[in-house]
Amino acid sequence: MGFLTEPIGYEFFQRALIASLLIGISCGLIGTFIMLRRLSLMGDALSHAVLPGVVIGFMLGGKNELMLFLGALTSGIVTAILISFVERNSKIKEDTSIGIIFTGAFALGILLVSQLKNVHIDLSSYLFGDVLGVSNGDIIMSGIITFIIILSVILFYKQLMITSFDPTLASVMGISVAVIHYFLMMLLSMSIVTGLQSVGVILIIAMLITPPATAYLLSYKMKTILILSVFFGVLSAIIGLYLSYYFNFASGASIVLTAVAFFIVTFLCSPKEGIIVKKIKRAALSQVALREDVMKYIYHLQNELSFTGIKSRFMSENKISRRKFDETVSSLVQKKLAKLNDNKLTLTDEGNLIAEKIIRSHRLWETYVTEKGILNSNDIHQDAEKYEHILTDELIEELDEELGKPDKDPHGSEIPRGKAR
Repeated sequence: MGFLTEPIGYEFFQRALIASLLIGISCGLIGTFIMLRRLSLMGDALSHAVLPGVVIGFMLGGKNELMLFLGALTSGIVTAILISFVERNSKIKEDTSIGIIFTGAFALGILLVSQLKNVHIDLSSYLFGDVLGVSNGDIIMSGIITFIIILSVILFYKQLMITSFDPTLASVMGISVAVIHYFLMMLLSMSIVTGLQSVGVILIIAMLITPPATAYLLSYKMKTILILSVFFGVLSAIIGLYLSYYFNFASGASIVLTAVAFFIVTFLCSPKEGIIVKKIKRAALSQVALREDVMKYIYHLQNELSFTGIKSRFMSENKISRRKFDETVSSLVQKKLAKLNDNKLTLTDEGNLIAEKIIRSHRLWETYVTEKGILNSNDIHQDAEKYEHILTDELIEELDEELGKPDKDPHGSEIPRGKAR
C-alpha cells in the first residue's frame, strides 16, 4: 500500500491526480463522439489551434485561468467555423482545409508568443504538458469544464448519438446537424483546455482518441463505450502519473503510452475483436468444418469402404495430413459421433443426423443459388461447401420453405429431410 499512498502525501501529486482524473473523464466522453464521427484530425487541429487564443488570453488577463479558457475556447470555435467555411465554399476537401487552417492558427500563436516582451512562456510545457505543475486554479477550471461536458452529454445524448450515426435521419427528425456539430466542437475545445497543462497539445489528441478506440473494441453499445472510454482514460491517467512519479518519466508521455498499452492489449486480446482471439476462433471453426466434412464423407462411404479406404480417399481429395485426419476421427469417436471397430468407420445415430443436416444444408443452398440465378452451375458446389457449415437450422428451414420443399438438388441428388438436434 505504501507504493500507492506515498505520492499522495505530496500536495503537488494530489493536484496532479485530480487533474489526471478530470482529463480522463472529459477526453473519454468527447473523444468517443469524435472517433465515431471520424473527426480525429479535427481534434488534432483544434488542439493546436487553441494556441493563439491562449496567448491572447494571456495578453489580456495574464495567467487568469478564465481568460486563458475563454481565449482557447474562442480560438477553437473560430477554427472549426473557418474549416467548414473553406470546405463548403471551395473545391478543397475537409482534410486539406483542416491542414491549412490549423497550421496557420498554430503559426499565428507562435508568432504572438515571439512578440511578447519581457515575458517568457514555456512552449515545451504547453506542447508536452507538465501535470506536476498544475495549480489550484487549473483544477477548479478543469473541474467546471468537466462538469459542463458531463452535463452536456447527459442532456444532449440523443442528439449527439443520432447525428454521429445518421445525420440524414437527424435532419428528418428536426435536429440541426450543423448546430450539434459546432456544439460538439465547443465541447471538444473545452476538453482540450482541460488537458493543456496535463499532457499538452501534442499528446492531447491521443487521450481523445485512444481510450474511446480501446472501448470500441470491447463493446457495440454506445453507453457501454462511453463508460469504458472514461474508465480507460481515468485508469491511463492514474497509472501514467504513478509511473511518472516513480521513474521520473515525462508525465504527459507516460499517461499517453499507458493508454496506448491498454489499446494494444485490447487489440490483441479483445473477446470480440482481438487479433489473437479471432485466430483462435478461426482455428476452432476450421476444426468444426473439417469434422463435418469427414462426417459427410463417412456418411456417403461407410457402407462401401473400410476405414483405410475412407482415410486414403479423403486425404487425397482434400490435401490434408494423416495426423490431422486421425485427430479428427479421434475427436468424432470421443464425441460419440462415430465408431471405429475392426477397420470399419461408421457414424452413430447422432452422427448420421448431423451429417444429414450438413448435406441438406449443402443441397438446399445449391438449389437456392441456382433458382435465383446467383451463380452458374459450375460454381455452386464450391459455394455450397463454404455455406453448409454456417447456415443455422432456422435459415435452412427458411430456404426449404422458400424453395417449396424440393426433393432433389440441381444435380438430381436427394435432399435429406431429417434434422440434427
